[in-house]
Amino acid sequence: MNINGKKQTDNKLDDEGLKTEDQLLYEDIQQVHKALANFYDSKILEAEKLLAGRDGVYVSLGKAFILFLKSMMTFDERDVQLTLDALKNAIQLSGSLRKKDGWMDSISSMWHQKNTNLSLQNMTTMERHAELIHAEAYLLKALVNIIHDESVVSFVREGFNIRNSYNTYITLEKYIKFVQQEAAKGKDVKKYGLDEHFTSGVCLGVGTFNIILSMLPASVIKVVEFIGFSVDRAHGLQVLSSAGGWDDLNNADGIGANKPMEGLRRQLCDMVLILYNIVLADLVPLSHVNLPLAQRILAYNIERYPSGVFFLYFDGRRLANHGNLDQAKQQYQMAIDTQKDWKQLQHMCYWDLGVIAFIQKEWQLAYNIYSLLKSESNWSQAAYNYLMAVSLYMQATTQAEEEKKSALLKEVQELMEKVPTSKKKMAGKSIPMEKFVSRKARSYLRDGFLISPDLEILNAFTAFDWMPVPILQQNIELITAKQTSLEKDASNYYDNDCLLHYLKGLTARCLIQKQPEGDDQSNLYKIQSKSMDTLFAQAQHIYWDHYIYYFARYENGRLMMFDGKYDQAEKEIKVVLQSNGQGHIGTGPHSKQKYSLANALQFKCHNCILRLHQLKDDQTSTV
Repeated sequence: MNINGKKQTDNKLDDEGLKTEDQLLYEDIQQVHKALANFYDSKILEAEKLLAGRDGVYVSLGKAFILFLKSMMTFDERDVQLTLDALKNAIQLSGSLRKKDGWMDSISSMWHQKNTNLSLQNMTTMERHAELIHAEAYLLKALVNIIHDESVVSFVREGFNIRNSYNTYITLEKYIKFVQQEAAKGKDVKKYGLDEHFTSGVCLGVGTFNIILSMLPASVIKVVEFIGFSVDRAHGLQVLSSAGGWDDLNNADGIGANKPMEGLRRQLCDMVLILYNIVLADLVPLSHVNLPLAQRILAYNIERYPSGVFFLYFDGRRLANHGNLDQAKQQYQMAIDTQKDWKQLQHMCYWDLGVIAFIQKEWQLAYNIYSLLKSESNWSQAAYNYLMAVSLYMQATTQAEEEKKSALLKEVQELMEKVPTSKKKMAGKSIPMEKFVSRKARSYLRDGFLISPDLEILNAFTAFDWMPVPILQQNIELITAKQTSLEKDASNYYDNDCLLHYLKGLTARCLIQKQPEGDDQSNLYKIQSKSMDTLFAQAQHIYWDHYIYYFARYENGRLMMFDGKYDQAEKEIKVVLQSNGQGHIGTGPHSKQKYSLANALQFKCHNCILRLHQLKDDQTSTV
């Protein structure tokens, strides 16, 4: 979406000795650009100082954006209120600078005009930027309110604000395309007043909107399309790539490599691409994933911001995704060490370090990490209590000395009792992961033990694919040993047996994908098939953990997709989608209710279908 339009103006004075509106605007942008460069390189206090004492429209947005990120990580009421106040200030300031068209203002009235391009062309540079900032600030404010305000009225009100922001972004994108067409005809496009800061902002909004909307369930997409939103994941990714020049096949390093002053929101576009291709694609089977591109973008930004906690964190995730856990730990620790101003940024890294400690069975380290998070972080006290309890429980299961074992189990009991009472709500609803760990804590309090709680929670965190081959092989052996020790007369026998079969089949699937040329492939397929067949045969007897059946269907579909059996895989995934999150398998009083982590699984399955469709299309095009 880059074009050769209007560039920044020098800070020269006009004939009367005063700076022009454009000069003040670009001076503002330059200051925010410096602040964000410090912020990306983990110099957060320096970034805040650069913005302190200034009140320009871009400075107001820069302050609000930094506060927005902080409030999204802390969930602290004071941070939320500071963010909302800053965003309201940005909205008011940008609103005062928008072009006035009688009783209806600017972009909102343009939807009723025949030539929106002419209307935008007739705006000043400040007015066009004010439109963009107004849409951006309203969108951020809506996201904060939806997450933190549980009222239905707030949700509906912010829905309208999101729609207005979306309309603004689409109108601005059409204007940029119009200018691109003019440039392609050889015309001088400087008069249209575009610059890289404006275009990168439109790229960020349009790209992010398309990606987020495309990841929603099909039923929701039909509704949002009906009310006027368009959903095109490929377009969203392409637009984001264009902000950094990554869509140019002849430009391996990105357009910003040798530019002292690139688009203000270029790094944010890069971060969304990294988040999509490296973080989200590890959790969900996504279509249009371009991992080599994301790795190039990440390498470029790490070179530019060597102390940047966000980019170091992303690199840690990249390494963990490939099973390079020790290297990932080094990156996470480096990110923690380089950033001391916001502990919340450290907490992202500590969380992943805790997951790795679980994978590597370093139980005391895991306990220490989740104890630290419990004392410093507001994310989820229920999850921290449960993870600490499981860390101690796993230590107790390997403890030979009865006195130490008894002491550990006493602490496990105390922590498990705290889990259900430490749940909280967001937007008026319980957090699915907290509901899951609360159910598992109640299972422990009811039965006095849990079967493979470490592997079960790693499955909930979608962390099995992080496991290197030796650990996966070890887990197969551990699961097999536990299967032989189950008491068939126990009331929870089928729950525990089905869980172990599921974990065994999941482990076999991961091994098949990680060593496709291995000598043990045939045996692994037999293990996976037998585990799933046994689980499906016994599923009607599951009393408590009905989620196992639906996760097993999803995992079965994942292996079929890997094997190129796309039609069979789609049928398997649709079994889960057709349940719509409501149980119909198993027995007990909760068998017909919503099963654990249903929304997360439905989300995965929806995106898995999109991935399957892309794979089918690719297969057809190569025939």
